[in-house]
Amino acid sequence: MHTIIKRLFLAAIIFLSLPAFAQQAPRNWLSTGQNAALVSKEISGITTWREQQAAQINTLLNQIPDSTRQRLIHNGETYLSFEWPNLPATVFLQFAENGNRSHYEAMRGKRRAALSALVMAELLEHHGRFIPQIINGIWAICEESTWALPAHLSLQHHYTPLPNPGENIVDLGAEETASLMSWTYLLLKDQLAKVAPVIPERIQYELEIRIIKPFLQRDDFWWMGFHGQRVNNWNPWCNHNVLVTALLTEDDSAELVNTVYKTMRSVDNFINQYPDDGGCDEGPAYWSHAGGQLIQYLHILKSASYNKIDIIGKPLIGKMGKYIEKVHIAGRAYVDFADSHPYLTPDVASVFNFGEAARDDTLKQFASWLANESGNASQHFIQLDHDLGEFINYLKIYPEIINTPAKESLLQYAWFPNLEVLTARAHAGSSDGLFLAAKGGTNGESHNHNDVGNFILYVNGKPAIIDIGVGTYTKETFSKDRYKIFTMQSVWHNLPTINGIMQHEGLAYRATDVRFNTQGGNYHFSMNLADTYPKEAGVKSWMRSMDFIQGKQFMLTEKYALEKYTQPFTLSLITPLKNIQVKKDKIIIRSDDDSYGLQISYDPKQFDVKIEKEPLTDPALKEGWGDALYRILLVDKTRHLDGKYKIVFE
Repeated sequence: MHTIIKRLFLAAIIFLSLPAFAQQAPRNWLSTGQNAALVSKEISGITTWREQQAAQINTLLNQIPDSTRQRLIHNGETYLSFEWPNLPATVFLQFAENGNRSHYEAMRGKRRAALSALVMAELLEHHGRFIPQIINGIWAICEESTWALPAHLSLQHHYTPLPNPGENIVDLGAEETASLMSWTYLLLKDQLAKVAPVIPERIQYELEIRIIKPFLQRDDFWWMGFHGQRVNNWNPWCNHNVLVTALLTEDDSAELVNTVYKTMRSVDNFINQYPDDGGCDEGPAYWSHAGGQLIQYLHILKSASYNKIDIIGKPLIGKMGKYIEKVHIAGRAYVDFADSHPYLTPDVASVFNFGEAARDDTLKQFASWLANESGNASQHFIQLDHDLGEFINYLKIYPEIINTPAKESLLQYAWFPNLEVLTARAHAGSSDGLFLAAKGGTNGESHNHNDVGNFILYVNGKPAIIDIGVGTYTKETFSKDRYKIFTMQSVWHNLPTINGIMQHEGLAYRATDVRFNTQGGNYHFSMNLADTYPKEAGVKSWMRSMDFIQGKQFMLTEKYALEKYTQPFTLSLITPLKNIQVKKDKIIIRSDDDSYGLQISYDPKQFDVKIEKEPLTDPALKEGWGDALYRILLVDKTRHLDGKYKIVFE
C-alpha cells in the first residue's frame, strides 16, 4: 500500500486552493541572520562529511540481520536479467490526450524501483555482481528526456504535452530521481569508476543540469514560495531532495553554498505558513511528505553543518510530528480527511526523528510500533526496497529503534484550534469502543474536499461512518472539474444537502462561530455551516453541534433557519457496511461478521430514510472499502423554514 500511495502522490500537481490559516508574522527560522558567506563556513567540512556518511552507512548495513540481508539481496537478484522498459512518447502523451497518468508513471517507476533494489543488494553483498545492471539502470535514467512527470509540465515556461528540449524543471518526479542517483553516486562511485570513470561523471552532469541549474536559475516554481504563493508538501519534499543532491554530489563550492542557502530560504516559506497547532491540512497520507520531509531536511542540514544550522528543537517542529499520532485511529487506520486514504503506514524514520526532536518517548515508541507492523523492525527494510533514500533514512535510526519499546499510540483526544479538527476515543490506550473525528475549517484547504463539518465514527478500530478519502489521481483531480468527482462533494460526506445545493469550494466557504470544550470525559464541538453553502441554497443559519459523551454515545444536533424551502434537505451518512436495517426510529448497521456495528436513532416524524448503493471501480477506493459504499439518506419531511433535529449514534 505504501508504494501505491507514493506513486499516487508523485503524480500529484498543485491544487490551487489556499490553506485557511490566518496570516502571521514570518518566522524565518532558517534564514534569519544567515547569508551565503555564513552558510559557506557552516558547511565547510562537506568533503569530510561525505566520507563520514558513506562510512556510517556501510557500518550500519552490517547490523542488518542476515535473514533480512538475504531477502534484500534476493530481491536485487530478481533484477539481474531485468529488461529496462522503454518509455515511449505516445505513453507520455496519454496525460495530455486523455488524462491517464498512471501508465507512464508505472513504467518509469519500474526503472527506479529496480535501480534501488540493485544498489541495496550490491551495498549488502559487495561482490560487484550487481554493478553491470546498476550501470544499465543509471544509463537508462540518464538518457530519459525528462525526469519530470507528464502532469507537471505546466512548470515549464510554456506548457507542451512533451517536454521542451533543453528545459528542465524541478518537480516531485525529478527530485525523487535525483535523490536515488545522488545516494547511488556517493555510495558506489568508486566501483562505477573502475568500470568507466564517465559513469559517475555522467551522474554528476545530469544532476547539475536537471536539478541544480534550474533550481538556482528560477525563483518562480510555485512550490518555492518566493512570490507570495501558498505552499504545501511539495516545498519540503522538493527542497529536501535538492539539498540531498547538492550535499552529496556538488563539487562547485559556490553552487553548493547557493543551493543550500536557497533551500533554507524556501523552506522558511513552508514553516512560515504552518499553523501554530502543528496540524497538517493536507491530511495524514500527505503528512509523510509535508512534515515528514521537513524533519528529514532539517536532520541532514544539521548533520552536514555539524550542528551549526539547527532549528529542530523549536516547539512547533515537535507539534508537526505529534499530528500523526493524534489522527491515528487504530492499526493502519488514520483519519482520512482531504486527499487521504483510510489505511497507511507513515514514514517510520520521520516519526522517530520527530520523537527525538520533541524529546517525546511516546512518538519514538509509536515509530517502533510502526516498524514492527511487518513482523519486526528488520523486516521493515523489505517495505522500503523501492526507495533508496527512505531505506537509508531508516537505516540511520535502526540501531535505536530496535532498542525502543514498541507501543501503539492511542491518545484520548486531540484538538487542533487552527485546523479545527477534533479526535476523541472511548478509552486512552485502547481501540475498544467509539472513535470520533470531526472537522470545521474551510473549503479552501490544500487538497480540499468540500467537507466542512464532516465527522467519522469507528467502532473497536473498525469503520462505521466514514470519510471516503480520495481515489486514483487523474487529470480531473487537479483541474476545474475536481468537484465533479463524487469523493470531493459534500453530498458524499456526512453532511446536509440544502434545497438541493451542496457545499461550495473556496476559502470564503468556511465554518463560523466554531467552539470546542471538554469536561468530564465529554467533548463538545459546534459550528455554523451557513457560509459553506452558496447563496442559492438559502441558508440563514445551520448550527451543527457534535457531542461525544463518555465515549459511549455520539449525538449530532442541528438547528437551522432557511430563507426558502424549495425541496427537502437531506442528511448523508456514508458507510462501507452493507448490513443495514431500518426500523421505526432506528437504523442499525453491522459488519459482515456481525462483530461490530452502530445503532442510529432518529425521529421518524422528521425524516424518511433511503439507502443508496455506490459500486466502486476505482482501484484506490476498492483497496480501502471493497466493492461498494452505501449512503444512508435522511430526508426531511417537515418542510419548515426553521427547525432542529437530533441523531444519536451508539
